[in-house]
Amino acid sequence: RYWFNPELRSADAIVPGVIAMVMTMTGTLLTALIVAREWERGTMESMLASPAGLSELIFAKLGSYFVLGMGSMAMAVLMAIELFGLPFRGSILAIFATAALFLVFALGLGLFISTLARNQFVAAQVAFLATMLPAMMLSGMLFDIASMPPWLQAITYFVPARYLVSILQTL
Repeated sequence: RYWFNPELRSADAIVPGVIAMVMTMTGTLLTALIVAREWERGTMESMLASPAGLSELIFAKLGSYFVLGMGSMAMAVLMAIELFGLPFRGSILAIFATAALFLVFALGLGLFISTLARNQFVAAQVAFLATMLPAMMLSGMLFDIASMPPWLQAITYFVPARYLVSILQTL
């Protein structure tokens, strides 16, 4: 018996995964690309030479992407409910708290990637391989985690999108 999706509607399983992918793209990929572009163009050195402190620069840069990510999360949830008819039985506070926690991790990872790869192309490739690919394949979005081999199930515990997809499916 299918407890999560008794009607066996594919939208109920895939759309929460798509929301997690949007959050991953907004957080990691966009942050890595934008900050790497700043390194490429030389504007990062100008910002570091400004009177603003390093923590102020980081919070200003990541704060804008946090707001953008939370806005995209809100729009994606509204579209999931209105367009795809997904039932929403949870707390709106719980879904936004979970999304905020996931987004903080994704933004930090994007910033870390952009400091290592100061080239947009390399940053995009690393961000895609480090977050997008595992989020798509190992989060439970496309493939059921219970049907994976045990060694692969153990690896999924290290993929943050696994937890976000599970929470979104539950809510």
